[in-house]
Amino acid sequence: MKKILLLASGVLSLGLILIGTFGTHTLCGGNERCINVLHYFFIGFLPILPLFLFSLITYRMAASVYRAWVRFAAVWIPLSMVGILFAPEYVTNMGWFYPVVKGTVAFSTSLLFLVISALIVLFAWARQKALERKAGK
Repeated sequence: MKKILLLASGVLSLGLILIGTFGTHTLCGGNERCINVLHYFFIGFLPILPLFLFSLITYRMAASVYRAWVRFAAVWIPLSMVGILFAPEYVTNMGWFYPVVKGTVAFSTSLLFLVISALIVLFAWARQKALERKAGK
């Protein structure tokens, strides 16, 4: 499971990095349909970048740390993608301080995923170390 998640998220992250580096217009040669598909792919799959980062971090950690994090990620990532899918494409209400559109939802859910994942991994790792010390006494 660890290898599959690491490999799949790595391949998707590489695709996202290529799109971000070269841009949709360059990759598609001006084809509007291709540009739109790559744009929505980039926005929709943005949460995969932090998923790859944490699958890389937790890959060599104890199984209990990985399981604690992957239980959270298995729920958060699909919910983030659904939230991005249903978020409006353009600002419909100009009265909002922070517009709720696909881009802001993708960025916000990715940022929250980073913070929450870091906390989960740190607490699970500390708990694992405490259990190892207790077993060593």
